[in-house]
Amino acid sequence: MHKKSINHLIGHVAYIALYGVLIISTVLLYNSANLVILLYIGWIILTFGIIFILWSSKSRREGYVEEDSSKGVLVESDMYAFVRHPEFLGHILIIFALIIISQHVISLVVGTILIVLLYLAMMEEEKRNIEKFGKVYRDYMKKVPRINLIAGVVKQIRGRRENKNR
Repeated sequence: MHKKSINHLIGHVAYIALYGVLIISTVLLYNSANLVILLYIGWIILTFGIIFILWSSKSRREGYVEEDSSKGVLVESDMYAFVRHPEFLGHILIIFALIIISQHVISLVVGTILIVLLYLAMMEEEKRNIEKFGKVYRDYMKKVPRINLIAGVVKQIRGRRENKNR
């Protein structure tokens, strides 16, 4: 195995282990500050995070079916029209929700580490996509925000208005 592959594997194992710690700490420390409103907000955010992961996974699978290429396919439809990394966004929402649901400093520390790891993974994925797709991906980066869903929705609405006015 190459050193890069081993480091990538170690990163995945560490991420999964920390995610497990976050889930266990959330179960054991559930609503530890007893702030019920935060508890409800956390469950709502958790639901959105799960929906994002499932929807983006479906979008990616359907996008790959549309075109078969040895170089791969850049999916720009569905969720990928709003944010470049909807699965990462989904995981960030889930992590944030688990922190809010547990309301404990342990979950905050572990969750923060997980979010930093996700951010680093996003940066690495962007580098790979630029290498793989080149200018097409750079153009996609200009049109679609990394994980800012609100900016992505606004850009889509503005783009549709501009197309209507032409």
